[in-house]
Amino acid sequence: MKIQIIIVNYNSGEYLSRAVESALEHTLANITVVDNDSSDDSVEIAQRKVTSGRVDWILNTENVGFAKANNQILRQGLADFFLLMNPDCVLSSDAAGQLAGFLKSNAEVGLASCRILNENGTVQSTCRRRFPTPASAAARMLMLDKFFSGNASLKDFDYGATAKDSDPIEYVEAVSGAFMMIRRETLDDIGLLDEGYFMHCEDLDWCKRAQDAGWKTAFIPTSSVVHAKGVSSASRPIRVLWTLHKGMNRFFDKFYYRQYSWFMRLFVKVGIVGSFMLRALKTLVLGKRS
Repeated sequence: MKIQIIIVNYNSGEYLSRAVESALEHTLANITVVDNDSSDDSVEIAQRKVTSGRVDWILNTENVGFAKANNQILRQGLADFFLLMNPDCVLSSDAAGQLAGFLKSNAEVGLASCRILNENGTVQSTCRRRFPTPASAAARMLMLDKFFSGNASLKDFDYGATAKDSDPIEYVEAVSGAFMMIRRETLDDIGLLDEGYFMHCEDLDWCKRAQDAGWKTAFIPTSSVVHAKGVSSASRPIRVLWTLHKGMNRFFDKFYYRQYSWFMRLFVKVGIVGSFMLRALKTLVLGKRS
């Protein structure tokens, strides 16, 4: 059972070396770091600390985005299971082995993830997800999901925060690309990450394509990793918000556009633009990502 861990890095500082060291300590996997032309010293720090022959380094001369950087390794197809792991994640247990073991034992499951914890121990809501729809996205933007939690169509599509390690394994619509494993057979079936996304929503796209092809996505709450969310994006918050909303627009056009009238399509487009403007303004005023 061969596992390939892919860590795409951009300006992650000392978090990168921490991620690589934890992956070496808790797995026997091969690890490839793909650096997207970082302007900090994250790669130099990590290479000084990490000398293992299990780690390969690919240094891009431009920032090609999350999807394209991962695809540089995925397209080689040299493992049974591929784990996408953010550079601000830390493996503190055999989470990678547990995910791979579950996939190996359940041939109908194409992707898997686990509880993704903040550094204070709380669970990140994005680790367990539903596919966003115009209705659920509008409800969340207007904060109506809090009042209509019993309505399935209006529920928040990110609902991982309530997950406990005692919960049973669950089949979900989507998981987070911060820590996500895919089996090679699924990769061969649905293809690489869509490079039309620069960063954000390519994980949702992958899960959606897997579901449409008949694969299940598993959420395994008994396993966990720690994720210091937003490290790579801290230096460019507005740019990250733009790529997030651009990704939302691409996801809608790709999977839902033909299902809705021109009025609803216009409503969605206006909503995406409005969401970006409001969150960008909040970020500028508060000095941080909203």
